[in-house]
Amino acid sequence: MVETHRPTRFRRAYHHHPSVEINFLIGCDMEYSFSGTLVRAGRQKLVVFWGAVPHGVTDVQGSGSIVNVYLSLAQLLKFGLPELFVETIISGGILASRESCHEDALMFNTWARDYSRASDDPNWRNLLIGEIEMRLRRMALEGYDVLMKARGNADANVSGTSTMRHIDQMLRFIADNYGNPISVAQVAEHVDLSPSYAMSLFRRVVGVPIKEHITRIRLSHAQMLLAHSDHKILSVAMDSGFGSLSSFYEAFQAHQHKTPAAFRREARQ
Repeated sequence: MVETHRPTRFRRAYHHHPSVEINFLIGCDMEYSFSGTLVRAGRQKLVVFWGAVPHGVTDVQGSGSIVNVYLSLAQLLKFGLPELFVETIISGGILASRESCHEDALMFNTWARDYSRASDDPNWRNLLIGEIEMRLRRMALEGYDVLMKARGNADANVSGTSTMRHIDQMLRFIADNYGNPISVAQVAEHVDLSPSYAMSLFRRVVGVPIKEHITRIRLSHAQMLLAHSDHKILSVAMDSGFGSLSSFYEAFQAHQHKTPAAFRREARQ
């Protein structure tokens, strides 16, 4: 999803979502809070982070605009970007492009304009995703600043290659199978770990339990369907991996504090 608007301070202190977020500021500067850690983002810079980290906007200077790009974690992993770049994002690091690039403003505004086409036409969607991939690849090659270190950087047991391989494999398995009934035991078995160790490792690195992450991924898919399709709510629930309509409603209201129907109405206004 791509959207553009004038940034303002959040009404609530924090929110979170299972998507990777790419922000580009045009004509303004912004201050985020990530679980209490303040991070400043300058204009004409890309900022990339995983939205599972609770975050909010605490200050905006200037009267410009922001373009937000949201990618699923599965899509980011499919890009095959440099390992350190992806590891830092997954572990909770906040990345920013090192150099200001005025051409980026045109490109991000073009993405926002083309998003409606991409929603209806797979050819436009593939073009849009391809351009986003190339911009992230350029950022990884040119070098980038780490505005906030990943949560696991201070812990060798978390930042090690084998650990991140396990985390990457678990995230990929969930991203590929969230639409089906999957359990913590199946996720652990996929990476050849015991369920208790897999749960502990996942929570330390990702910041949420495996079951909670699965629920967030399913809800993210459901929100996309509610906002951009006319599927009945039962169909949305089943397609998103919820075993019943009641479990979908329970999870949706617990995370969004509104019904799926109310979310759909607000998303289309």
